Formats: sequence, structure tokens, C-alpha cells
Amino acid sequence: MMKLWFPPLIALMLLSAPLISQNQTFKNAIHAKINVVDYGIPSGNDFKMGQNFELAYLRNIARGVNIGVPLKLGLATLPGASNHSTIMSLDFTVRLENMKDDAKAVPFLFAGAGIARESADVSDFQIPIGAGLHIRVSPHAFVKIQGEYRKSFTEDRDNFQAGLGFVYMLHTGGESPVKSQPKQPVNDQDLDGVTDDLDKCPAEAGPAAALGCPDQDNDGIPDTEDICPDEAGAAAANGCPDYDSDGIADKDDPCPNLAGPLNGCPDSDYDGVPDKDDKCPSEAGSATYNGCPEPKDSDGDGYNDNEDPCPDQKGPLKGCPDADFDGYADKDDLCPNLAGTNKGCPDTDLDGIPDNEDKCPDLAGTLNGCPDTDQDGVADKEDRCPDKAGSAGNNGCPDAPVVADADKDGIPDASDPCPDKAGQFGGCPDSDGDLLADNLDKCPNDPGPTGNSGCPEVKKEVKERLAYAAQAIQFETGKAILKSESYAILDEIVQIMRDNSAYTLSVSGHTDDIGGEETNLKLSQDRAKSCYDYLIFRGIKTDRLRYAGFGEARPIASNNTNEGRELNRRVDFELFLE
Repeated sequence: MMKLWFPPLIALMLLSAPLISQNQTFKNAIHAKINVVDYGIPSGNDFKMGQNFELAYLRNIARGVNIGVPLKLGLATLPGASNHSTIMSLDFTVRLENMKDDAKAVPFLFAGAGIARESADVSDFQIPIGAGLHIRVSPHAFVKIQGEYRKSFTEDRDNFQAGLGFVYMLHTGGESPVKSQPKQPVNDQDLDGVTDDLDKCPAEAGPAAALGCPDQDNDGIPDTEDICPDEAGAAAANGCPDYDSDGIADKDDPCPNLAGPLNGCPDSDYDGVPDKDDKCPSEAGSATYNGCPEPKDSDGDGYNDNEDPCPDQKGPLKGCPDADFDGYADKDDLCPNLAGTNKGCPDTDLDGIPDNEDKCPDLAGTLNGCPDTDQDGVADKEDRCPDKAGSAGNNGCPDAPVVADADKDGIPDASDPCPDKAGQFGGCPDSDGDLLADNLDKCPNDPGPTGNSGCPEVKKEVKERLAYAAQAIQFETGKAILKSESYAILDEIVQIMRDNSAYTLSVSGHTDDIGGEETNLKLSQDRAKSCYDYLIFRGIKTDRLRYAGFGEARPIASNNTNEGRELNRRVDFELFLE
């Protein structure tokens, strides 16, 4: 239910906040209220009704915004409880409300956070959200009607509250929050509060700031003089927005976020070229050269210094010399006095490696310029097996194969199921001497028959105690709550689990056929889970336990007699190996 109205309520609060007007003359108020409370519907339970009495202090902190600190004390029947509980809560709320001076009915919205306390050691955190209406009954007093939903961080504690109360605005006497309307001046034909002798637009209503003329954007500049009548702006920009306050309206300002004297743009070097177009913004120049000074050609090679990579050396290659005329500037040429095509150097075999770096300058290759036919990292000229990949340590020839046997038991690691432990059973040891290798033995340190996976068989007396426990475990009637006499039997099962460490325990719950099938199935599952939880509490790890409930599906006796039904109401315990 909360999901249906919570988003619209928040949206309404956000949309209404800018429209709210608040009476700030009397900032303090108190209220008292009686509430009815329902814990049932929010949690899907039957009706759980209650009531409480509420006292609160209210304080105005801004236009349209109040804060409140309500304290509640009451009684309620809580989900999961059969008796009344005494509940006390303390909240902090923020409230939006339209408290105009002459308002007769004042709607409000609120939200906040609080703590609810059920007893000396039970409390929970809650978020109240709601709405209400104040109805004025005197200049300083209101009747309050309020509804709220309280979202709890504790299960089954969400609740609805609805209440009726009284609000009183604290004051010192004399002044009333209900103010009379001022009389209209007799010489104000458009009734805008500006007398005709001062009103520049006596026939059209407008604010005093605009000398009585219409002002749609409320910027103090009459629409007749406002170049941007729909957007509030500055007088210096003729009523248009001027973000950088440089006197040029944003719509006409090519640099609306940076104040500047040059058509609204900054000009750091005062050369008449705005910084945004100036390639030399810190050095005065001319528009002809994009804001830079007139270029120079120091070496007289026809390339301006600002574009010449070698401004002090005359040369034909974009202003740089090329001594060997190979198209590589001397500053980039690895062989400046020897013409070449590879970084300015010769490459006789055309393998992309200059001759001065190529170990085989007459044979193209990828290994330092040499061929490596088998791609083993050994150049053919040094490779004794140039057609077979090998290793440098073996002069380019393949190494002899090595068979790994880490545990040295004569069985290669690749086929040894226990490569780290030597053993006579297919490469694995038999630690407990029961003739079953450790890798197949579920109890490698405790001897047992092969048919039982190498584990000791469960003793007859253990099976008898588990069978006895099936009927001896007792629960409260119709519930999954263990009776105290069951603890000793469960403790025996704990010891059995410790003595049989390789085994897993299955816990299965069963019922007779009295009642519905779904109810019996749920009860059997819950009773098996209660035994499961007790064993975990006593130190048995969860990976050694399984539980399930089968309801009335697996009877061991007839359900037509009391004796048979009693046998069918049981919890079975069975040890097994996984």
C-alpha cells in the first residue's frame, strides 16, 4: 500500500514547496492530538488496532517550512503478540504548509524520522510520512486532522495512524495573525498600489518596482522598456540576462560566461583580438596574424620562425637542412651523411631494419634483420636445426622430453591422481590401511569397508538412538517450538555427529493427517528447521546438515488411531555419506 501513494506524495511535496506562503509572525506553536493506530493492514495481518496521545512542539524555520518534535504514548496490539503493548515514540519532522495570515484552512505535508520503543529493550527506527489539514477556529488556534504512514526498519512494525487534535500558536498578546486588507488609494485607477501621479502606466496594473507598469519577469524593468520581457535580467543589459555582468546581454554576448570589454569577451593582451580567437593571447599582435606579432624569418629560408622547426638553420626541408638530400631532415636523420629510405639510413635487404642496425644486411629477416625459418628465436646462421624449432640453450634444436614425476613414485604426474604424494595404489597412498586409496576414501584416516567408501559403519546402538530420537523429540502443540525435554536428546545427536565426523545428518519432519496438507507441510518443515537450528547452535557446521519437511506424505502407521497418528508425528534423523 505504501508503494501506491509514497511517490505521488513526495512529488506533491516537491512541487508545492515553491508555492507555499508561511506566517512567520508567530514562529512557535504546540499541538495535542489523539490518534488511532493500525499495525495489521501494512503487514498483511488481521486488524491490530491501538491508540495513542500525542504532544508536539512546532517551530517555523523558513518561508513555508516548519520543523516539529512530536512525542507519542499509547497502547496497541502488535503482530506476533496477544496482549497490549505500551509504545512510546519520538520523531523529528519537516513540514510544508500554506499558513497565510488570513487562511481558514491550511493543508500541509510532512516527513521525518523517529524512534519507537515497545519495551525497555525493544526499539526500532521508523520513517513517518503524511498529510493533514488545519482549520482555523480563532486567530491563534486550529483544529488539526492528520493521517500518516510509518515505515519501520523492523519486520511487522509498519503502521497507519490517523488523528484529531488542536494547534495553538504561541504569542505575547495584542497582535493578531489575521491582518486586514489595506484600503486602496482613491487616485489609483488600475488598483496596483501605485498612485496615478507616480504611475507611468496608470491604466495598467504593475508592481511598484516597475513604477506601476506591467513586468512579466519581475526584474523591475517595465515590459515596454524590457528587451527580454519573459526573462529576468539586469538594467545594464536592458532587462536581459547578463551572466558575466559585463553590460552585454547573454543573447548578444559571444562570451556569456566571461566578462570582457571586446563585445563581451576578454582580451588579455589588449590587441583588439578576443582571447577566444587569439593564438597568442599573452602577446599583443594584430588581427592579420590571428592576434600574434608579425612573424620573423631569422635564417632567411622563407619559413617564418613560428612555423620553422629549425629557425636558426637555413634549409629546404620545411626550413631544416638535409645534407644527404634523402628527404629526412638532418635533425631526424639517423644517417645524416648517408642517403637512405629507412629513417634516413640505407636498407639493402629492404627488411625494415637499417643496415647500421641489421646483423644480416644482405638477407631480409625479422630477428635483428636475420632470417629465422623455424621461428624459435635463434637466427638461421646460428641455428643447427633451422627447420625445427628448439631452444637457444640447445643451439636451436629441440630439447629431449622430460617426464615429470614430482612424488617420484614411478607414475608420471600427468596420470597420477595424487601427484604430490607417493603411493602404491595407482600412485596414491592408503593412510588408514583399509585397502582403499586416499583419493577414493571418504575417511582416509579412519579404516572402513570399501563398500562404505572407506569409512567406519554407523554402530547399531547409534542407529537405535537416532530411531528413539524420532519419537522422543517433543514440540509445543501445533507449533515448531521445542520443549525443554527435547534438548538432552538433541545433545546426544550432537555427540553422535562429533563421533562420526565423516557423516552428514538428514533431519526430516513428518505429521499426521489432521489439518490441511499445506499447513502440515509447513509445520513439518518448521519443526525440522528447529532441530537443524539447535544442532548449529551446539557447534555442528551447516555443511554437515540437511533438513526437509514432508507433512503427512510419509506415514509409518495408520492415521485412523491415536497411536498411529502419534507415531506419524515425528522428526527422523539419518546419517549418510556424501
